[in-house]
Amino acid sequence: MAGPPFSSYLGKGKKVVILTDNFARLTPADKLLPIILRKIKEAGGKAEILVASGALREMNEAELNRKFGEAVLASGVPIYQSVSRNRWEFEFIGETSLGTPVNVHRKFLEADFRMAVTMTQATLWGYGGGGSMILPGVCSYETIEWNHRLCTGRYSGLGYEPPQNILRQDIEEAMQMAGLHMSLLVVLNPDMQIINVEAGETIATHRKSVQAYDRYYTFDLSRLPQGQLDIGISGSFPGDRFFAHSCWPIANLNFFVKEGGTIILATPAEGGLAHFAYAKDYMPPTKDKMQKLYEDFFYSKQPFWHGCLWRPILKVLASKNAIVVTEKERLPLFAEVQIPAVSSADEALTMAMDRHGKEATVGFFPYGKWILPKGLHS
Repeated sequence: MAGPPFSSYLGKGKKVVILTDNFARLTPADKLLPIILRKIKEAGGKAEILVASGALREMNEAELNRKFGEAVLASGVPIYQSVSRNRWEFEFIGETSLGTPVNVHRKFLEADFRMAVTMTQATLWGYGGGGSMILPGVCSYETIEWNHRLCTGRYSGLGYEPPQNILRQDIEEAMQMAGLHMSLLVVLNPDMQIINVEAGETIATHRKSVQAYDRYYTFDLSRLPQGQLDIGISGSFPGDRFFAHSCWPIANLNFFVKEGGTIILATPAEGGLAHFAYAKDYMPPTKDKMQKLYEDFFYSKQPFWHGCLWRPILKVLASKNAIVVTEKERLPLFAEVQIPAVSSADEALTMAMDRHGKEATVGFFPYGKWILPKGLHS
């Protein structure tokens, strides 16, 4: 897309660090990395992989196997994981124009060539991929929290890009300060097949990848009767084991479902709620409960980095109804967070139709986590 080509960075003895995402993203690293690693080896370089974990936990052996596959794991290329709370592993390199102190993993900074391999998708704080491989990916916990304080900004949310999205602007500044030389970004279809690849200087590549993503995953609101629906229905991705990641369609479908409408989300959530469990203290999301949430952010009783995930969901639940369809054994989990849950899609639809009547308009978004309305950041 922009900047020097991949081959120009390679050379004998060159130390190369490749950033990859972790279990929370569906990037097929097992398909993308082997050819990249081979090219580095042929040029006489020494490759290392650094997992950009952000503030999430380290991947276990099974997750490493799923992410990288046998060929990469058997290649002898070292794989490290960034642990944001290991303060001694990070170096302070300065502040962004928005005042975020940037502490970056030393293994990344010590490399001659630094590359990120990841995917573009809609996220609750804009679009994933690109600069987010640095922040939060390989930054310290303090840096992550400083940046995520911006998540309450008006455009620091789903479907917006810089300069509107100041959280992403801060991320991209930190990325440039850290010196990420290039990124490879893929767009996937719902079957997890690669349908678009871009590579080059990170910001230009991310912008182009977002344009490609939007061609596949945006929907014109004018095609909906009366502009919005009474009921929106979505499923979740097989890779989203935790409700903290499979809950995102509630925010996406917010654009398509009218005030007082109902969002039905079918998700096995076999890993449980994960950090969505913290949302129970603010349910139902009344004005008083939301005030408590902001107080808890201020007094560090809740960290911004995971509040930025379930806060947008709470804001939707304040004006719309949600019903989760899940396995019977997980129904008690949703009772804890006061989200109605049933084990039958038919039952959920009957509940919604009883609420809205036989003439209700219904829309089905199979993978609602990725759907956006057209023109949000045009």
